[in-house]
Amino acid sequence: MDRNNVTMCIKGCGFYGSKENKNMCSKCYDDYLKAELIAKSSKLLDAAKKPIGPTNAPNPSVLDKSWPPQWIISAAKTTNNSNAVDSRTIESGAAGSSVKRRCEICNKKVGLIEFKCRCGHLYCGTHRYPKEHACTFDFKKFDREMLVKDNPLIRADKLEGRI
Repeated sequence: MDRNNVTMCIKGCGFYGSKENKNMCSKCYDDYLKAELIAKSSKLLDAAKKPIGPTNAPNPSVLDKSWPPQWIISAAKTTNNSNAVDSRTIESGAAGSSVKRRCEICNKKVGLIEFKCRCGHLYCGTHRYPKEHACTFDFKKFDREMLVKDNPLIRADKLEGRI
């Protein structure tokens, strides 16, 4: 690239622009494309909502309830907050959210070897035992209830065999 032909981004962000991106940097060009897509989709949405013909009420079978698609709505929200847009936001929408699972005591990543205690918290291999994390779950009460449920009291009729 020749130093004399260098053009800055026309949006004024401070990066270099290119002729392929209409003299914008790659980020500003992506934002521009998103805004353009939203503008086109809103025009299509407005055209779809207008009744066709002399009827006053729109026919529900003509209008699709799933329009606009969810990705257009999410793109509109991210474009409106272009200063707050983060690449993680876009990736989490596309690939699903992956929350880092951590031990409640030592904050260590547990990964695949996670232990969920009966008290409802998540622990690593070291803190998985109730004595290690001061568990609030009442094991005695739980076991007593299970014994009563699993072993009902059976009483024989005392007068069955008597004369």
